[in-house]
Amino acid sequence: NSLSLASPARFCVCCGVSAECSKREVNLVFLFDGSSSMRAHEFEMNKYFIKDVMKKLSKLSIKFAAVQFSTDVRTVFDFNDYQNGSAEEKLMTETHMKSLTSTHKAINYILKNLLNSVSSGADPNAQKALVIITDGDPSDNDDHNVLNTCDEQNILRYVIGVGKVDLTELTQLASEPKRNNTFYIKDYSGLKGLLDNLQKKIYNIEVSKDAQGRDRQKELSQSGFSVVYHEESVIVGSVGSNDWRGALYEVTGSGPEFRQTEIIDPAVNKDSYMGYSSVLGMRRGVYLLFSGAPRAEHTGLVTLFTKNQNTWTVTSNINGEQIGSYFGASLNLLDVDSDGDSDFLLVGAPLFYQSQPRAEGRLYVYTLSEQYFQRTLNVSESTTGRFAASVASLKDLNGDGLSDVAVGAPLENEGVVYIYLGDRTHGINPELTPQRIPARSVLPGLQQFGVSLSGQMDMNDDNLTDIVIGAQGGIVLLKARPVMSVSAQLSFSPKEISLNYFECPGSNGFNAFNLTSCFTVTERTSSTGSLEKKLNVSLNLNVDVVRGMSRGFFDPMDSSSSSLQQSVLLDSGFSCFNFSIFMLRCVEDTVSPLKIRMNFSQTEMLSGNSVAVLDVHSRTEEYVEVPFQWSCNSNNSCVADLKLNFSFTNDTLVVENQAHFTVLVLLANPGDDSYNTSIVLHYPEGISLSKFNLSQTRSSCGDRDSSATNRTTCRINLPVYRSGTTTQFLGTFRVTKWDNEWSDWMEMMITANSDNNGNMSDTEVRRSVPVQFAVDLAISLLCDVSDFSLEDRGPKPLNLIYKVENLGVKGLLVSVSLTLPCQTPHVILTPHNFSMQEVVLLVFQDSHCGKFECHQFHLQKYSVAHFNLMAHAALQNVKEFKSKYSFYEFRRDYVFNISSELNFNTSRYNQMSNNGCDDFSQTEVKVEFVVPPSLMLIVCTGAVGGLLLLIIILFLLLKCGFFTPKRPEVYENRMVILINFSLKTEDSFLSSTSGVMGSVPSSSLPN
Repeated sequence: NSLSLASPARFCVCCGVSAECSKREVNLVFLFDGSSSMRAHEFEMNKYFIKDVMKKLSKLSIKFAAVQFSTDVRTVFDFNDYQNGSAEEKLMTETHMKSLTSTHKAINYILKNLLNSVSSGADPNAQKALVIITDGDPSDNDDHNVLNTCDEQNILRYVIGVGKVDLTELTQLASEPKRNNTFYIKDYSGLKGLLDNLQKKIYNIEVSKDAQGRDRQKELSQSGFSVVYHEESVIVGSVGSNDWRGALYEVTGSGPEFRQTEIIDPAVNKDSYMGYSSVLGMRRGVYLLFSGAPRAEHTGLVTLFTKNQNTWTVTSNINGEQIGSYFGASLNLLDVDSDGDSDFLLVGAPLFYQSQPRAEGRLYVYTLSEQYFQRTLNVSESTTGRFAASVASLKDLNGDGLSDVAVGAPLENEGVVYIYLGDRTHGINPELTPQRIPARSVLPGLQQFGVSLSGQMDMNDDNLTDIVIGAQGGIVLLKARPVMSVSAQLSFSPKEISLNYFECPGSNGFNAFNLTSCFTVTERTSSTGSLEKKLNVSLNLNVDVVRGMSRGFFDPMDSSSSSLQQSVLLDSGFSCFNFSIFMLRCVEDTVSPLKIRMNFSQTEMLSGNSVAVLDVHSRTEEYVEVPFQWSCNSNNSCVADLKLNFSFTNDTLVVENQAHFTVLVLLANPGDDSYNTSIVLHYPEGISLSKFNLSQTRSSCGDRDSSATNRTTCRINLPVYRSGTTTQFLGTFRVTKWDNEWSDWMEMMITANSDNNGNMSDTEVRRSVPVQFAVDLAISLLCDVSDFSLEDRGPKPLNLIYKVENLGVKGLLVSVSLTLPCQTPHVILTPHNFSMQEVVLLVFQDSHCGKFECHQFHLQKYSVAHFNLMAHAALQNVKEFKSKYSFYEFRRDYVFNISSELNFNTSRYNQMSNNGCDDFSQTEVKVEFVVPPSLMLIVCTGAVGGLLLLIIILFLLLKCGFFTPKRPEVYENRMVILINFSLKTEDSFLSSTSGVMGSVPSSSLPN
């Protein structure tokens, strides 16, 4: 243990006592129910409860094991598993047994296999404890007297009953006092609410070996653990007094006049460690003595004592908020304005754990008000390092007249000290990042840097506060440096950028103006001596910071060098630095000023140049705007004269989806330069501007009014539309909502505006154009069938079907006209009927043949209508064909034309098909005249030909002797030849047969 002094004083050594740490090891087993009465999610709650208890008490000298019991008993993890870190994994993967509740059997199992088994990792000298979690009464008997055995071995037993259980039965399982060690919850969700209560019970097990013996008074007092100086006395902390309750002792005098007065808080329990930290202050003439007891109630406690008639009495307490956080391990009082009254109490809790974001250690800041304590701030910095293990108030470091604070985190790597600047409202300034001083940056090899702190002294008489920092085996003295306040300003020359250098096109650059940055350096602190009060800073200059593409640059050979970084050494007093700014000769904007930003920060100290520090309250960023020269005909005013006109390039506006039309706009400016010139196009709903083509002029269109969708603003040649300029614009619009209700005329208005326009009469023009709807109509013939022959006597019907289609997206009124000839040279047409299938129409006819027309009807979009034309066709003038004789069929085609036409309002609608003639159809109807072959001619010709063929055949047969009879001897000779031939055939047969049947004598054959 190290000794920390809150203020410098002279002390005499009174006594010294060495102490032995006597915390007791604890072996604790969780015995949790795995019977079938428990549901799966309740079984999981059991495991998470055990996991939370182990996590909360992980920093104590307790080893854990767990057993699941039902009809059988099974070790989930033992003490060895807990020691090697595998306990949690085994617990979370444990499966549910789902059987009976053999509680006594399970306790007997734990005695043999865990608590009294060295192989399980149990410590024979440790305090033994058992936590039983069950939702049912024991289903077995205590045949082995396991409860008596537990009492004999002094095993503490805590029982948690869940749901509908008999508490009388469960109470018997607990150790004395049984009622205090038995808990009941309605269901397993209540385990979470029971966590804190059970933790305190378990926490109390970790006691001294002689806890059940007599109370110790000062044997292990560890007096001097903390020390404060008060007038003519010294107040020392004695954490081990009164069985580790702790106490404070006020010591006065020395030798025979030595006096010692005990200061205690009666409400503090054993093992609270009161006096672990102490601090003394004053507010409104009343002395305030604070003492920390980091183990009180396991969460920590800070007690306030006030002195009344030489007696210190307890006034109030502050309790910690987390078990094991060691709240009150470090204390300090902050007199932020150095008026002699303490303003804030600083309390450290170095073992406080925060999961999100991860942090170890917390500093609490309390305002000392009429009620004494009011928390204003919580501070955590270190992820793992015992942050706030030490805390000290510092005299003013930066010259702002406010006391500052140092906080130690001795286990963050090799140790770190954080420096916070003071604040009148919160004690420390929460908006400023603290200065972080790691041990490795001070002196290599340091360990536990920041375990103790003090910052009230000036060790080298330079009128600057120095800080003494304790580390393992040594101390470190950090000397403060002068703090310098810096103010900066920017200036430029000439006072404006001349426009004479700008000309488009042009790519080379020129020196537009010179920039000067000046710094005034003054010391905030009041240091003395021969310290160098110079400051190394890094300048960052940026030109045209509000634009994506900068107009200015620093390097004449690189137009992209819009930023500059440079390190300079600032002397105490006034310093200036000059920079040249270049621009290209052709830039888009010569109206908006160039905005230049400068920021600076302190660089790493350069050896031999600077020991000063930049004040964090210095304004480190400055801006300046460099204007452009205005070019006008009059020195007093600059007035533009905008003249606007426009016209439509199309005679009509044809409305169809994504249709385009163009507008030609003319803008002239015979006056002075026009600044921020724009053209605003107003047009009806259903169309939008898609493109704005320009001639040698820059523009950007599309700034649409958020409250209207029919207005577009085009910025023209920003920022200056030069005097004497005339420009043509071609605006292309497209139809976006063709199904709107359109009037017969579309009106458009265009206006011109600028910041300095003086002519309002010629800047607004309105024009109108007639509106036509695009339609796509088609008429076609579906079928035509007609053929005739000479046998056709009466008129033959002719059926023509016409299809009328609306392929567009707009319905309209249409009518159909048909025109057909009355007759051809060989065919007479007699119209019979003209009808429409889908709609009943009245039809009129000019005469018995000729033109037919139906009344108008509404043809919906994407719809079809059919018309039938019925006519009678008869042959005429066919005598010339009847007198013709032919062996084959004779065919001749006669064609006549029938024309059809769709009629609609052409002033309102415009046919938009590809060929432009789909609304007119001329159909060729073919009549085929068939003359069959002459049957009489064919028959006569066949008869004559057959007769001639018969005569020829007979003549040939006659010539061949077919009709001449034969002589008798001829028949006889033929008979003899025939018989001989027959005999020869038999002989051949017999010869061939004899070859098969065997050899037969020739004499046996008949002659």
